[in-house]
Amino acid sequence: MTVRNTPEIVTFPNADGAVPTAAYVADKETEKQLKDLLPKWGYEAAHIRRGSLREVIRDYGEKPMPTVLIVDISKVALPLSDLQALADICPPRVNVVVLGTEDNVGLYRDLMEIGVTDYLVKPVPSDLLFRAVARASGRIAARSPEPRAGKTVAVYGARGGVGATTAVLNTGWLLANHHNRHVMLADLNLTSGTLALELGLEPTPGLAGLLTDPDRIDTVFVDRATLEVEERLKLLASDADLAGAPAYDAGAVAQLMQHLRSRYHFILQDVDRGKPDVAMALLQNADIRVLVMDQTLASVRDGARALKTLKTELPEKRILLVLNQARPRHGGDVPVEKIRRFMDREINVIIPFDKKKLAIASLNGKPAAREKAPITEAYRRLASNLIDQKEAPTRRGWFPGLRGR
Repeated sequence: MTVRNTPEIVTFPNADGAVPTAAYVADKETEKQLKDLLPKWGYEAAHIRRGSLREVIRDYGEKPMPTVLIVDISKVALPLSDLQALADICPPRVNVVVLGTEDNVGLYRDLMEIGVTDYLVKPVPSDLLFRAVARASGRIAARSPEPRAGKTVAVYGARGGVGATTAVLNTGWLLANHHNRHVMLADLNLTSGTLALELGLEPTPGLAGLLTDPDRIDTVFVDRATLEVEERLKLLASDADLAGAPAYDAGAVAQLMQHLRSRYHFILQDVDRGKPDVAMALLQNADIRVLVMDQTLASVRDGARALKTLKTELPEKRILLVLNQARPRHGGDVPVEKIRRFMDREINVIIPFDKKKLAIASLNGKPAAREKAPITEAYRRLASNLIDQKEAPTRRGWFPGLRGR
């Protein structure tokens, strides 16, 4: 590889609106270059330092990440492995520019495959650096037309009381805490939903307002409506009056999901089965559909109906079948083997009965999955299914659409 001279530092006009940017680099010269140029280009470069990828993961493991993250792999022994670990904690809105010394097409392709915005070989000419950071911040068009997006997951209970809301709550908590994903829970039952209640939170009218007037959907209004459960786990829920139940359609939900996709790895929708037409439209539109049923004959029948409709309409989309043993075993329960034969497919996850754990968790306003128990292991398997893996994290990129869709 030909060694290039250190580039002359050039300046560009400031862009409107500072974009939060951080950089971890391996040498003094690159550190100085970034400190000189990023503020001149209109980037809020409050955190530029020398450091490794592991220091990035350590520093941002528990706090919000900037929009643009610049990292240096010059002195990293296993860059793809460390970058994958970084990708696992990055929400979809974060764009990563990688710097290095290896001018290698194979490495470039590997980095693009896991979702890196750009790879630049040091010393980096200022004009190339400017364009790379501008692409990462959205100020100029990205190389690929495919937008970054999180996954929408529609969770549907075949009958009332089969445990769909409990599945949303515990699976979302595990995705945020066990798999380090940024997760939004959306309770689409605007009058009788219980997600906020189960989490000990007071719902707001914000979600109802967004869905009944989707023209209001923007960052400000969505943030006002959002309830914070934890750093990586958020909730949208309303408690509208029963007498004046607000009407909304699947199009309004689709608009909201499109807005949320750029900010969260997963948006889990607790679908309101009381609105059949809207519910089926949401299931058909979602990236992943989770059908929850118990072992009663009526539940198995209704689960099979929903499964048949979804397989007929959009056979290419993923469907996960969850059997929740929501009550003590009863003589009238349909045996698991008969359910498999009737559904003509495997059951992805079986949730064991654990009334005590669920009751205590509900009273405390905490997910049951916080405690070690068989029910937690079952929900962990469901969370792993959502990210298309068995148990341990696998390679995944900043672009969730590149894998496991």
